[in-house]
Amino acid sequence: MSLYRSHEYQAPTSPSDQTLYTTRDPGWMNGVEGVSRPVAPGSDTGILAMVVMLLVLVGLNMRHVRRLFRTITQDLWSVRRRANAFDDHTAKETRTLVILLLQLCVFEGILLFLWLGDTGPAIRDVFRPVGALAALAMGFYLFELLACTTVGYAFTDRVSAAQWRRGLNASSVLLGILLTIPTLVSLFYPSVTGAMLWVAAGLYAVSRIIYIAKGFRIFYNYFPSLLYFILYLCTLEIIPLIAIYISAMEICNQL
Repeated sequence: MSLYRSHEYQAPTSPSDQTLYTTRDPGWMNGVEGVSRPVAPGSDTGILAMVVMLLVLVGLNMRHVRRLFRTITQDLWSVRRRANAFDDHTAKETRTLVILLLQLCVFEGILLFLWLGDTGPAIRDVFRPVGALAALAMGFYLFELLACTTVGYAFTDRVSAAQWRRGLNASSVLLGILLTIPTLVSLFYPSVTGAMLWVAAGLYAVSRIIYIAKGFRIFYNYFPSLLYFILYLCTLEIIPLIAIYISAMEICNQL
């Protein structure tokens, strides 16, 4: 039998005794207020499947990626006129190039979503806005390819235009490869997303500088065309980026 048994007659009855007790639960019984934990976008099934599929496709074409990478390093900077300056990729290399460009667009869509998710409205769904942003990135690449081809053929010869177009593809493919690490880290470690976004922005800036520098070297031999090239930079490099930002914000607001 317990020696410490409570009885009704032991309850405080006088006002002076009742002040020694409280009817509220002590703080330790209420627990600690929970803090919301950031959800890793990589936990979304659709995003995870899309990223895994791209990495598998790149892995299956790794032999051609190595061969294509050697060509890309030449196309990034070289303006030496060759007998065959046009598309001399094999069918397998072209397929690998398309896969790497698709990877670039998907990674850019993911990074755009993560960036706007920090500064824009709260977004619960992940796959739909990321897919829309990836399609937006693909549209931007196709616009750049069209603008590059049009300006190149309008103000230079066919060889120079082909060299500049290959420079665009080379810088885009290289950017897609370099964005792999920042994208994967941001997907599965939300705590370092901010740092990875800065790394991705730096890589994008470097790739654009390389592409623009090659264009400057191509157009430098055509002084009247150099003026058009500067006009191209002002209109077809800066304005589209502003349009991309506005469109991306609208996509995140709607989806």
